[in-house]
Amino acid sequence: MKAKLTSLDRAPSDIDDPARQAEFLRRLAADYNEVYAAGLVIVGNRSDADDVIQEVCVVLWQKYAGAQPILNFRKWACTVAFHVAKNHVRKQRRWALGLSDYAMSRIEQVQSGGSELFELRRELLDSCIEKLSERDQRFLDQCYRGSHSFTDLARLQRTSVETIYTRLKRVRKRLADCVQRTLGKGS
Repeated sequence: MKAKLTSLDRAPSDIDDPARQAEFLRRLAADYNEVYAAGLVIVGNRSDADDVIQEVCVVLWQKYAGAQPILNFRKWACTVAFHVAKNHVRKQRRWALGLSDYAMSRIEQVQSGGSELFELRRELLDSCIEKLSERDQRFLDQCYRGSHSFTDLARLQRTSVETIYTRLKRVRKRLADCVQRTLGKGS
């Protein structure tokens, strides 16, 4: 009988590499909310989800430490979270909302499809932002990445807060229309 390899059996360079650890933590932090949601949708409550996500993080690191580069980290991590959560529910003999394995697999498909659509929309949004004028790009940057409140921003631009909100609403509407148009072209 073959012994199951654990993370401790892997070459130390995989687990102890600070750059690999930092890369993993950065990617996990970027997608943590989606990974958490993938577990929460199955277990149904935050207390159990917290326990499951701790286990998910351990499993993710064990698999990541010895894996080839993972291109779509979010999708991979959400799939792992779904399976760990499903196993947790089975162990606890508490079927989430009384759902069968078939229903749970359908939830996974819907969640996975939703994640893919979200990722596509985010990519399209980035593309649409690049199509904005430099002035509008700077404005968005000031609104969302800047350290100023909208009141401070209005003061700096010598305008009213209402004008800032109106301008932001118009830019966001143009971006939403651009994303919708681009999605429509793909169908």
